[in-house]
Amino acid sequence: MPDESTVLSPLDADAMQNALDEALAAVAAAADLAALKAVRQAHTGERSPLALANRAIGGLPGAEKAAAGRIVGQVRGRLTAAIAAREAVLEAERDARVLVEEAVDVTLPVDRRAAGARHPLETLMERVGDVFVAMG
Repeated sequence: MPDESTVLSPLDADAMQNALDEALAAVAAAADLAALKAVRQAHTGERSPLALANRAIGGLPGAEKAAAGRIVGQVRGRLTAAIAAREAVLEAERDARVLVEEAVDVTLPVDRRAAGARHPLETLMERVGDVFVAMG
């Protein structure tokens, strides 16, 4: 459990903005979807500064709750939008990479296999005929 010094005050707009700037920098630095998932967990998960600030709203007097909720909501909205945008970019990059890696050259000749097989009765009649020919 974090100590009280690491919990952001939901009323401190500057501290919330600094936390948002740090989170946006981490989102921009995420090189792949796994890194972005870790960033999402670190900045919006249960133990993130944003979640702790959201929980701290409950302990505020009624008049301050609305202002604090608005600040936390704006920060969460901007962060969620940035994560979604970065996720879309990373997924597009991954899809483009997969298309290049799995490209199929349609100009290459196709291996043709014989379609179907001989009918079982035809095969049996040929074997019986071979037996009679062998007998003389």
